[in-house]
Amino acid sequence: MMSANLSRRKFLAASAAVTAGSLAAPWIARADANEITALLITGGPLYPKYWEKIIQDFTAKTGIKVRYDLLEFTPLTAKVVTLSAARSSQYDVYSTHTAQIDSYFNHFAPLNSYFSDSELAEFYPVAVKYLRDPKTGNLAAIPRNMDSRVQYYRSDIYQEKGLKPAETWEELVDVGLKLTGNGHYGLVVPGQGDPAQRTFSDLLWQAGGDWVDQANKPAFNSEAGIKALTFYRDLIQKHKIVPPDAVGYQWNENSTEFSSGTVYANFDWPGAFATLSNPETSRVVGKWSTAPYVKDKAAISCAISHAMALNGQSGRKDAAVEFIKYTVGPEAQRLQFDQFTNFPSSQAIAKEVISAAKGPQAVWLQQLETTIANGKEWPKLAGFSKVCTLMFSAIEQALTDQVSPADSLNQAATEAEEIMRRAGAYD
Repeated sequence: MMSANLSRRKFLAASAAVTAGSLAAPWIARADANEITALLITGGPLYPKYWEKIIQDFTAKTGIKVRYDLLEFTPLTAKVVTLSAARSSQYDVYSTHTAQIDSYFNHFAPLNSYFSDSELAEFYPVAVKYLRDPKTGNLAAIPRNMDSRVQYYRSDIYQEKGLKPAETWEELVDVGLKLTGNGHYGLVVPGQGDPAQRTFSDLLWQAGGDWVDQANKPAFNSEAGIKALTFYRDLIQKHKIVPPDAVGYQWNENSTEFSSGTVYANFDWPGAFATLSNPETSRVVGKWSTAPYVKDKAAISCAISHAMALNGQSGRKDAAVEFIKYTVGPEAQRLQFDQFTNFPSSQAIAKEVISAAKGPQAVWLQQLETTIANGKEWPKLAGFSKVCTLMFSAIEQALTDQVSPADSLNQAATEAEEIMRRAGAYD
């Protein structure tokens, strides 16, 4: 997803804002139909240059000027929440993400009337599905790139020990036990926040479970959910094939443990391919390969997307939509892949990228495309963003053996249903 000098973990963990122009009220008041404003995502040294080129090319083609600010993922999300609640018209266009989209259904302008059915069919269905409001069917945002995980493993060590990358949960434990020792671990997993919820989500779906039932009531405390969280905990606490302090890890720590050579397997995002290939960011260059994600009953993982949205309060919607269409168009998607190894949200561009790839990159892209095509995301129901925050704590308590997986999930399910009821999920 990122360039060789930019990991996804750095992208999510950094908190410094990079400003690409003042967006104070005076010039906003003077903005006309040929000038729009945008709040865009950044991370690392290359993203500002990326947006600069995109905007220069867009303005050259359309004559529409774009004034913009750049923020890292976490402060950007917080700012969009604040501005949306205030019904602010400061920005016409927002960068957004699948994970938070249900918070914005009442604030982003529907894009349905701006994209035809044939245009929407060009994007991966899993992305478009989870960017829609399930109540209205309105499309809240359009996917800019796809994000999903595959298995990265130390092929040199596996070959030395006569091992193959795991395909099932059981094999993951067996291989991990054979690799753990002498200060090294067979696997690394995250244990906190959104990364922990993402990992639990994958295991939940793989075990045959889901977040909600047909009535949209919490179902993650089912037999499959308990099995998934128990397996997740046991990787750390029982089998001990994971670094013991993994309960405090997020994406950055996961990536660092693998790229430093401490652990021998990891489930990571597209940006890892570039990061691990660069000797400036990896001690294992040339010593790793990729494999499909493991499975239990099914081989399912999350497939999410960074996206572009139209502020419902914008007074320049037509010009703003032109910019949104350009940022998700072929030129922008090719540039994203070239600079960041961001996987395209367009199925046609993805096929183009895959067909042009060679060697290990071609294998990796095919594995990633399969994960995305079969991928899922948690439901976009009213109040579910708050449920996600609740789940961070529930999962962490089980992983640290403070509470049993069953008790943790049952309590969380009770609280989650009340949160969603108050938010109007069952109206």
